[in-house]
Amino acid sequence: MLINADRKYCYRICDIRNLSHILEVGICSRNHAAASNEFHPVGNPDIIGARDATRVRIDGYGNIGEYVPFYFTPRSIMLYNIVTGYWAPLVPKLEREKILIMRSEIAILSRNSRFFFTDGQANTAYSNHYHDLKDLDKIDWESIQQSNFQKSDLDTDRPRRYQAEFLVHSHVPLESIESFLVYNEHAEALVNAQLELAGLNIVVTVAPICFFP
Repeated sequence: MLINADRKYCYRICDIRNLSHILEVGICSRNHAAASNEFHPVGNPDIIGARDATRVRIDGYGNIGEYVPFYFTPRSIMLYNIVTGYWAPLVPKLEREKILIMRSEIAILSRNSRFFFTDGQANTAYSNHYHDLKDLDKIDWESIQQSNFQKSDLDTDRPRRYQAEFLVHSHVPLESIESFLVYNEHAEALVNAQLELAGLNIVVTVAPICFFP
C-alpha cells in the first residue's frame, strides 16, 4: 500500500488528550494567543526549542517555531519514535491508541495566510524552503509513499528527505482538518463522542496501518 498515493494530504499527530482543545480553537502554534498551558506535547523537545531560533529561508517569514508543522505521511519518524520508545525518555513513549492523526488537504492548507513547505526536516541546514506549490515535485515522494526512511551506503540523506514538512503560520482552523485517523475502535469511540458533544461532523477512520506494526 502506498501512503498518500495522490500526493494530496498532509498529516499531523498529537496526544489524543488534546482533542477537546483542538475542537474548540483549531491547531495552534505554541506562541498563539489561544494556545493552552495544559496542552500535552509530543516529539523531541530539543528540536522544538531549536526551531524557535531558526529562520525560515524565505524573506519576511520569521522563525520556524512560529508555524504549525505537518508531514506528508502519517508514518513519520517522530511517530515511530513515539510508539516504539526509541528515544525515551527524551521523547516519551505513547500507546498507539492514545495518538491522534489529523489529515488535511494540501490545497486547503495553502489557503491559510502564510505557509511554506520543505524538501526535508525544516530546521536542518540542507533543507530548502518553498512557498510555490509547483515546487512540491522537489519532495522525495517515492521514499515517503513507501515508508522508507532507512539510510544506506548509497543514500545517507534519506531520513532528512523523508521528514519533508508543510508548515502553516500560527494557526490552522478546524475547518482545515479533513479527517481524523485512529489506531483502533476504542480510540474511534472516544473521538466520535467528543465530536458529538461539540456538535461537529468530521470523519474518523480506524487505520492501524498508519501507526506502524
